[in-house]
Amino acid sequence: MSEKIITIERLAYGGEGVGRCEGKVVFVPWTAPGDEVRIRVVADHGRFERGEVIETLKPSADRTHPLCPYFGKCGGCQWQHLSYKSQVRFKEEILKETLIRVGGLFYPPVLPMIVAQNPWHYRSRIQLKKNAQGEVGYFASHSHQLVPIVECLIADHRLNEKLPEVQSRGDLESNIELSLNNSRVDIQSMTEDSGFFSQVNPEQNQKMIETVLHFVFGRAEKVFKQKKTIVELFAGSGNFTFPLAEHGGSIVAVESHKKSVELGLNKIQEEGIQNIEWICGTAEWGLKKIHRRKIAIDTLVIDPPRRGAADILDLICVMSPRSLIYVSCDPVTLSRDLKLLLKRHYRLEKVQPIDMFPQTYHIESVAHLIKT
Repeated sequence: MSEKIITIERLAYGGEGVGRCEGKVVFVPWTAPGDEVRIRVVADHGRFERGEVIETLKPSADRTHPLCPYFGKCGGCQWQHLSYKSQVRFKEEILKETLIRVGGLFYPPVLPMIVAQNPWHYRSRIQLKKNAQGEVGYFASHSHQLVPIVECLIADHRLNEKLPEVQSRGDLESNIELSLNNSRVDIQSMTEDSGFFSQVNPEQNQKMIETVLHFVFGRAEKVFKQKKTIVELFAGSGNFTFPLAEHGGSIVAVESHKKSVELGLNKIQEEGIQNIEWICGTAEWGLKKIHRRKIAIDTLVIDPPRRGAADILDLICVMSPRSLIYVSCDPVTLSRDLKLLLKRHYRLEKVQPIDMFPQTYHIESVAHLIKT
């Protein structure tokens, strides 16, 4: 394929650098805005191309030396070559640009990023692969080729300490999960996707919970015992449910994963909580059940998967909650869903980005909408 010299202008959601050459957009991984690079075109898709770096002719001022020896091979991190300060800046820019381009907002009310105090060793759970030779690691970027590791720099130190044990144990299969349970490390084989989800960055997750509480109640640091009726969709095992319940009111939590619901119900029973009702079912089914009961919703909190909430937006608008809190892990689907909600008499008050996954391109955010 042909070789070209281009200047990287910006970063795309997904982690790649973006430049232009001969009228075409060119996506190049492991680059930074301001880089002047010689690239080899590896794929031509007509309107755009993909390239790989042959040589960096002039490095960006935002570059830093990656600390991890596997960076550029392992698919887990995309941005270790960027200073943490620039990572935060680029994520804010990508979120704003996506809200404008996809969501149709002229001046998106994006607040400054809530940065991570610990941009390294923050993950409390990792999923590893193990090959027939007993080597343990992650898949390479866009491939199923194993990259063996002896340490992961974004995993908690206690997880890394267990890697030799994982490698030596013959009872573990090819998919392995290590997770922190208080101070204990649990090691288990994963034969299939369990469907269970929990946040992997405890410190930033707490800041996200505080953000949701602030958007719902006004101030996160004080318990007001306000009498609100709050419905939560995609509730999981109660990441937001229990903090919301502590602030009073009536909480109806909807979750389709039975094991998550069981964990939530067990906690309700153990702690004698009176103001949470759990509905086991899809978000759509749960909303319809709530609608039939003629429950007036003060605040609706949703934390949908990466695909967003397009399949329930019409029903949400029919039920017309006064306040809507949308927790998102994907700025594209968030922007798409906000565009519809803004057409249906909702006003976007603010969007709070939270850097849940330093060294990667992922962007977590919480949007607050008000019924007009």
